[in-house]
Amino acid sequence: MTSQHPSSRTFRGNLVLILLGALVAALVVGGVLWARSNTTWIKEKAGGSAWYLTYEGKSVRGEPRATAVRYRHNPDRYKPEKRDERLGSTRLPWSTKVVVNTGAEARVEVTPAGDGIASCRILLDGVRVVAQGRSPGPGRPAVCHVITSRTPEKWPR
Repeated sequence: MTSQHPSSRTFRGNLVLILLGALVAALVVGGVLWARSNTTWIKEKAGGSAWYLTYEGKSVRGEPRATAVRYRHNPDRYKPEKRDERLGSTRLPWSTKVVVNTGAEARVEVTPAGDGIASCRILLDGVRVVAQGRSPGPGRPAVCHVITSRTPEKWPR
């Protein structure tokens, strides 16, 4: 007479391993789906949701100089405060890298010297142009501004 115990024990062991594997897989998939839908919320609660932008100004016509350059940025990506900077006479082309919080206004204004014409651009991560402008007339400032996306890591097209 042969015993049925070893094969039924093996069957139960395999069944437990299969069920355990399915449970682990379900937990991993559930965790990934939860993290995907809650990443924005976590970042907002942790603070520090901001965009890295590059402001640029250049002379289109006239002297390669601006009488004034003004721009807005956030000095601390973990706080909602903003700061407006004003530079006096500035050689063009000019650029600076700034941090602007999510949902905040990014702004740069370049006033050309004399009867010159200036242009400005705001670039996301130094590559993608998200705003651009040009002086409406000689000696008038070129203004670029955009409201940054409220969703971290998702800038609308």
